[in-house]
Amino acid sequence: MDRQREWALSDWERLGRTFATGREDAGLTQVSAAQALGVTRTPIQAIERGRQSNGQPFSKVTQTMRGYAQLIGWTADSPVRILNGQGPEQATQPDSASEADAKSDLPPGIARELRTGKTLDHTVVHLSGEGDDDDVRLVVVLKGGENMSDEEIDRRYEQWRKARRHLQAIPGESDTPQEP
Repeated sequence: MDRQREWALSDWERLGRTFATGREDAGLTQVSAAQALGVTRTPIQAIERGRQSNGQPFSKVTQTMRGYAQLIGWTADSPVRILNGQGPEQATQPDSASEADAKSDLPPGIARELRTGKTLDHTVVHLSGEGDDDDVRLVVVLKGGENMSDEEIDRRYEQWRKARRHLQAIPGESDTPQEP
């Protein structure tokens, strides 16, 4: 989408103003938006200024920008649309911070990561042993970038398959040695 495209500082500043208006329309402050995204206020301020915190213009659309777009009810590709002189595209189901918090007890940064990108695979490893009263699990979700090629997905999936074998070898409920 935004591959190798260079935008002018004025494009980034327009994007920033549009984000600020969208945030205000959504009833969010910079602080509440930052909390919902699992970041500090600094990246929100930088995005809305159209410049990185070091004063330089951005060089690419970041995951934080995509998550911010989704937070205020836009599609993840809205930042690119705005940089290209179009308006933001409204998501079919806006995901406001309060809705996301009500649906999940996950930390906001984790919830955002789970909402972005392609879900490629997942696994659940039960860490509780037999006779344990608690149910402790390790949940791993393999996410890919929104613009990954099929070849890149295949390569990353192979890496994941090797790592998953190690995770599944962790002793847990089903593979705890039995007492004689």
